[in-house]
Amino acid sequence: MASKFPTKKSREDELRTRKGHDMTWSCDKHGEPIKLYCVQHNISICHVCATKNHQKPCKLDDIEDVIFQRRENLDDKKPKIEETKEHLKTLASKIETVKTAANRSIDAVENQVKKTFEDKLKNVRDKKLRMLRDINEEADEEIRMINEKRDKRIRDCNTEIEKEENIIKDNEAKLLSDTKTISEVVTKKTHNLFCKNNHVINTLMNIESTITRINQHDETLVNEAPQVLASIDENLSLNIHQDVSDSLDRIQSEVERVKFVEGEVGGKYYRRIDGYIGKWELVKSIHIPSVVNYPWVRGLVSENEICVKDGNNKNMYVTNINTRHTEKVIDGGAWITSCAPIDSNVIICNKMGWDFTVDRLDGCITLYDRQWNVIRDINIPRNGGSNSVYVDVARDGMIIASQYNQSNIYVINPTDGKIVNTITMQVKNLFGGIQALSSSSIVVKTGNQYTIISRSGEEKAVIHCDERDDWRSECRVDKLTDTLYIAYCDGDLNTYAVDQVSRDGIIQARRIVEYVKSDRLYLMSPCLVTPSGNLVGCDGDKLLIYKKTFIL
Repeated sequence: MASKFPTKKSREDELRTRKGHDMTWSCDKHGEPIKLYCVQHNISICHVCATKNHQKPCKLDDIEDVIFQRRENLDDKKPKIEETKEHLKTLASKIETVKTAANRSIDAVENQVKKTFEDKLKNVRDKKLRMLRDINEEADEEIRMINEKRDKRIRDCNTEIEKEENIIKDNEAKLLSDTKTISEVVTKKTHNLFCKNNHVINTLMNIESTITRINQHDETLVNEAPQVLASIDENLSLNIHQDVSDSLDRIQSEVERVKFVEGEVGGKYYRRIDGYIGKWELVKSIHIPSVVNYPWVRGLVSENEICVKDGNNKNMYVTNINTRHTEKVIDGGAWITSCAPIDSNVIICNKMGWDFTVDRLDGCITLYDRQWNVIRDINIPRNGGSNSVYVDVARDGMIIASQYNQSNIYVINPTDGKIVNTITMQVKNLFGGIQALSSSSIVVKTGNQYTIISRSGEEKAVIHCDERDDWRSECRVDKLTDTLYIAYCDGDLNTYAVDQVSRDGIIQARRIVEYVKSDRLYLMSPCLVTPSGNLVGCDGDKLLIYKKTFIL
């Protein structure tokens, strides 16, 4: 190996004043001073080496110039290193800020959940006190005769209240578990970003230390500078500080979407943590019995009950997605196209009517009790043409209904079947399903697109997408969040997919679920949304249950 020659005070003086003088850095083979550098072979050489082994095409540089140039190259990188270090150090503060803000946001949701359930528990406990007071007042009037009855009623009261309290506590625990899961995802992600950021800072500090070390010896500088420069360029090109910053922005955006939602659907009250986009995972597949020749999903009548119609014989079945049991509820007859719960006792179905007059559609809307006995038929005006009617139930319990290829939408009171309001769409007609939003707006299929209108008939948004086969698509609304889920066919008509859309018409996520249809499915089924937030699709052989999870 060549040895080191003395250094000077100034780098430029060091290189320039020593040129032509004797040097102690000498060639191991010839003992001659190192004077040259072969660019072709990347090696320091003496004049003898140059004469014997490094003639043209080798390109030779003065060793002093090489040393001077490489020190300059290393020095030129120092400002960029310092700048990058400053960017990365500022990110540490931003990580803590975002983490704190995220935790604060989740804490706010948790506090809202706790406050809600505290009030519910108080109401239930107040109810218990009122019941106990009434029981004791009655018992005081006829102490001997009522004691036994009073004790029994107290036991029953305690059992009832305990059951209600347990339901409330279980619901609260589930929601708090959901927020805890989200918090753990955020904590893990921010911790990983913090470690990633620190790793790069440490790497750059090590590079700086290496630069200081190799600058102390010319031979080390010449031999190791290329590798150090390559390491610097590699680390700076990764742009870690921008990646970490972008990830923090995504975390903050997703956490801000998380919210506590609650409301009444079909006569029952539901609460859940939602609002985020998340990822949908298949959690359950329920086989549709072979007795249903051509399954056609028509709607939800409760959280766990899915109505499936046989397109061959018009029989209607209900499948319980908890017990997996399927039961026939209507034997043939009408061609039912959709159904929904009005409350815990009444179900509404719309169907194609066969008995109609010049100005009235008869038998197109029917109310059933929970045993599927007919309560009454509801009629709406007929404006010529089709005998198909589409209905849904609004948040206030009112029925909204419209005839195919018409612009009028009727608001109907289910208690007496009377029309209380008529909404007229501007320009457009209905060409498919109709869905009510909690905000009182209505989603209407208008040809190969969906139009969101107000109760006055004003157009608020239009949803369309060239990637969807919109004529065959089906839209369903999440009644708690007003999120739309549009199921559609691919171009080959063999694969179904679902897009998630906001009530403002903004596509939030495409193809959140996909499934291939079987030969048993000859008509498109909608992707239903349960009040608890699960999606229910149908491929013709199975009902597919999807659950959303929070991801970053």
